Amino acid sequence: MKLLYHPEHYHGDGIEKNFFEGWYFKTVSNDNNETFVVIVGIYRAPLNTNGNESHAFVMVLLYGFDCLYYRYDVNEFEASSSSDMEFYVKIGDNKFQKSGITLDLPSSRLIKPTDKEYEEYSDLLIKDWINIINFKSLNHSNTESQLVTSPTLKQDLLNNIVRHKFISYSIHGHISFDKIVPFSATYASPSVMGPFAYIPSLECNHGLLSIDHRSQGNIELTNEENKDDFKRIIFKNGYGYIEKDWGTDFPQSYIWTQTNSFMNDDGSSIFLSVADIPLISSDGLFGKVPFLKNSLPLRFPGRLIIFYHGSTKTTYNFSTYTLSFVHELNIEMDNLAMQHINIYVSNIQGYHLEVSIKRRAGRGIPLRAPVKQFGKMSLRVEESLDAEMSVKLWNKRRYNDEIENVIFHDKSINAGLEIVGDVMWIAEKYKKKSDPIKLEMSKI
Repeated sequence: MKLLYHPEHYHGDGIEKNFFEGWYFKTVSNDNNETFVVIVGIYRAPLNTNGNESHAFVMVLLYGFDCLYYRYDVNEFEASSSSDMEFYVKIGDNKFQKSGITLDLPSSRLIKPTDKEYEEYSDLLIKDWINIINFKSLNHSNTESQLVTSPTLKQDLLNNIVRHKFISYSIHGHISFDKIVPFSATYASPSVMGPFAYIPSLECNHGLLSIDHRSQGNIELTNEENKDDFKRIIFKNGYGYIEKDWGTDFPQSYIWTQTNSFMNDDGSSIFLSVADIPLISSDGLFGKVPFLKNSLPLRFPGRLIIFYHGSTKTTYNFSTYTLSFVHELNIEMDNLAMQHINIYVSNIQGYHLEVSIKRRAGRGIPLRAPVKQFGKMSLRVEESLDAEMSVKLWNKRRYNDEIENVIFHDKSINAGLEIVGDVMWIAEKYKKKSDPIKLEMSKI
């Protein structure tokens, strides 16, 4: 609780087992041609697993390449852990602050995914995709539900999974940040988690450190196996974003998306996450109570939705704790692996937000994430850096008003997107709560 108003700092002081914490730094070039993501953090394995899995890490994501995962010993990890300190994270010779990041990543630190890891990762993707494709069939037609076991469908989907080239890059450089737009904290919402930030035992916590900022700097990538393969990325007035997570495990099912590089409206930003939230887990203290254990875990579909309008410097919050309303959450996928997500929410102030996202699944970058069940950082998440997103924000006094005051309507062609687990459970929960208004979602 001492860091309630300072989620940027390290929350794992004194914790030796069953904990993770990670910071996500994203930079997009001003012309939208380059996206550079760095995820840094520490993973401490559970008590009942191999302690050798505990380590610090730096992950680098570039479009068209496999994830570069640099592994460090936990003793090479340092971070600010008090509200009276300037925020920093240091892993080896790499340093991360609100003012910028400095990278010194030798290729000797790289961990290359094995073929077995890719097979397991692909199996997870196929399982999730079939669940989305056949969701309506499984609920309405026993005949069509046989598609779940169709080898043809599985093979068709498997063919859409791209294994990007792995290159042993050493990375050096610096990117500086300025004009940071922070999330404004209040007593009721000390962080983007709102009042949920006061709950000490949540499985996963989220922090929003920079909704938007400008980025300047150079990054150099050298292929140590082929010195002629050299890549330099220059950022001049680029778009930046910073968030983080910490806890004991990632949500089993969630949708996450973010962009702050729109086609026309410079400086606007959106962050959206919808997840299966275990409020009380079955393996905690309550799980030992006889009359409670059969009803656990206690979970609900939670959401964090923050839109920042750059032109008016106004933040609109449609998160669960604001009593905003989800009119529709629609998730679809076809046999060609095209995924579409439409979400429409409104709040009690009369503001409405409509977000449409699409991507070709299987072409994203496989990421390692903490998996408590396996006691290690496993290939589990597909993150796309090139999802297409359309965002519309408007207000009107009543739902049946025909006149809309459109505040923002724009597109992005390089949104980040992750779709993990049984997301149809989340969609179905919101469907049961939604009102009967028929919507026409704008397609990209």
